Amino acid sequence: MKLMRSLKILSLLLVVICASACSRSNSSSTGDSTGGGTDSGNNSSTSLPLGIGCAWTVVSDADVTNVLYPDSAAMYWLGVIPNIPGARLRIDGQYPNARYFSFNVYDPLLRPVDAVADTQIAPKISGRNPFSNSGVAYGSGYRAYVDFTTKPDSPAANTIYSGSINVGNSTLQNPLLTILAYRIYVPADGLRGNVNLPQLTIEAADGSRDIGTLPNCNAPLLPNIGGTLPSLGLNTLLASTTYPEVLSALPYPVATYPTSTRVFYGLPDSYIGILENVTGTPLPIDTSSLPLTGGGGFLSNKDNAYTTTAFGRDHGSLFLFRARAPTYRSESGVSFDKEQTRYWSICQNEFATQRYVACVRDEQIPLDDQGFYTVAVSDVALRPSNATAEHDIAFLPWGAYPDGLLIYRQLLASKDFAPAIRNVPQGTDPASVMGDYLPQGTYCDRSVFESAGPKAADIFAACLAAASP
Repeated sequence: MKLMRSLKILSLLLVVICASACSRSNSSSTGDSTGGGTDSGNNSSTSLPLGIGCAWTVVSDADVTNVLYPDSAAMYWLGVIPNIPGARLRIDGQYPNARYFSFNVYDPLLRPVDAVADTQIAPKISGRNPFSNSGVAYGSGYRAYVDFTTKPDSPAANTIYSGSINVGNSTLQNPLLTILAYRIYVPADGLRGNVNLPQLTIEAADGSRDIGTLPNCNAPLLPNIGGTLPSLGLNTLLASTTYPEVLSALPYPVATYPTSTRVFYGLPDSYIGILENVTGTPLPIDTSSLPLTGGGGFLSNKDNAYTTTAFGRDHGSLFLFRARAPTYRSESGVSFDKEQTRYWSICQNEFATQRYVACVRDEQIPLDDQGFYTVAVSDVALRPSNATAEHDIAFLPWGAYPDGLLIYRQLLASKDFAPAIRNVPQGTDPASVMGDYLPQGTYCDRSVFESAGPKAADIFAACLAAASP
């Protein structure tokens, strides 16, 4: 009881802080879940000293906020909102010119609690959602809400709920803060998809009055202090660095030999997998029953499903990754809304720092005549001469790290796409569900790679045969 009372007091303090950053509004909201008023709304940006007080507090950045395993083709904005009793958060935005966008809310362990994707957000004017209707232009308006209560059996339209925390099979209240993430994948302008950021307004829970509108900023506080800090170029440097050969023989326990690809279910399962790699022994633990299980982690997206493949330099300096490719939205010859996935990508990451070195996405990855992709990972200086798009091979730099972690994402897989990652039950061999769509990995010598011929399939087969025990 004392803890809950303390949290409520802290929550009230956050209300005061929020109110000082909010611009007061005398207008009342309509209370309509799909919004009223004009189609696009007025989400103009402003500038605040050092970005302090901005509605969106953090924006993704390849150098500084490159943590929690992000994707280079996505832009992320985070807002931290106090859970004010008797209030909710209103989001007024415009559909961006992009492949995908969504809102997720998170618990204190950075696991998604609830989410709403672009096709689930009804527009202010019927028929003007370009993610649901082919040929519709971007820029039309929508209105969505974050309710600070537990999600009901019949949730309201355009509404997500942030009032609960999952602990095993139990649910606790989240009385303090809501972490809200706004994601845009493949924005046409590389930033916001040719529209302004969504406007955030705290209003009464019944929509009867506005409590305060949080300022939209051109540059938020983090990571670059309102845009006052210059770009560091750190990620470019790390991607192009050749790892010292004298250190390559050091063992890295996260990697296995031969490699294996795992489906990501949540934090406990990931940590158990690491222990299994270190000990070399499968652990008879059912992680699905553990507290803090489920819902992903690392600010993961509810619409994404992931596999991970770990590898290390002590087993080789060149790594290959291959599988059959799913179709994606905007792919030539694939009808609108008939794609197997909205988007998919492969990122080379470093496990400890959680940084991506580089990523390639669906439209950037060449496919061979069998419909397979092949990705080669090595230092830039050690790249095989035939690891090129002309040979149907994508290349990712390893980076200045002893280890690698390839993360394969499938975003919004179609319910008709049976081999999707999301369809692999926990405890099931992924190959039994995914078949050829499950990535295989193998180490390879550069000489074997370059002498295997021009075809990606032959190169991978030669490398796999040479690496076999």
